[in-house]
Amino acid sequence: MMSEERMEKVNISGKICHIIINGTDLPTIYWGEMKDSSETIEKVLALCENVKCNYIIYETEDWNADFSPWEFTLNKKMSFSGGGRKTLDRLMNDCVPYCEKKYGLTGKRILCGYSLAGLFSLWAFYESQAFDGVISCSGSLWFGDWISYAESHIAPQNSSVYLSLGDREEKARDRIMATVGDCTRRQYELVCGDKNVSRHILEWNGGGHFNEPEKRIAKGIKWMIKGDENDQI
Repeated sequence: MMSEERMEKVNISGKICHIIINGTDLPTIYWGEMKDSSETIEKVLALCENVKCNYIIYETEDWNADFSPWEFTLNKKMSFSGGGRKTLDRLMNDCVPYCEKKYGLTGKRILCGYSLAGLFSLWAFYESQAFDGVISCSGSLWFGDWISYAESHIAPQNSSVYLSLGDREEKARDRIMATVGDCTRRQYELVCGDKNVSRHILEWNGGGHFNEPEKRIAKGIKWMIKGDENDQI
């Protein structure tokens, strides 16, 4: 397991980031998580102990607001206020510049997230055109109008895309959430047809949405970083 001594807790513009730097020229994973997710973080880092990269793990306090790219009402019990734009602005205007300047980071930038944070990471990847890769694990691609958005956008040049989904996630009781399988397949079709994407994969995992999320995130990180290492050999 990663030593806590190697992890630095930093307040950047009022938001907490957990930072691990292993080398200035290594890829840096910008990974969105809910506040107080230390157990999840530690499990992923332990699974990725031999992966050579840096981690900037940025926290959010309001998951449904901060990781939704626009407003959407799923049902009477769940709605999303579309605060993703503010999250992306903080990431690009505060977090990334601060970390790259302070730590001298020159390697690739990779976005990473699970569930709604996986959707946000994919949206930020398209929207900002400022990242070299994205890891979207069990992403909430059922989100209203997402596929229409993805169909009208292209990825950054020479980028890498990792998508994953549990094989029982499309069995969800909610009819909109149950479209996640078809939405993810369509998203992958778009990725495969995007000339700007040089590496891509859609990986299917066993189980539903809440089955071993840490392992799914770790698999995405390993694919992204190990693949880059192999490309350099």
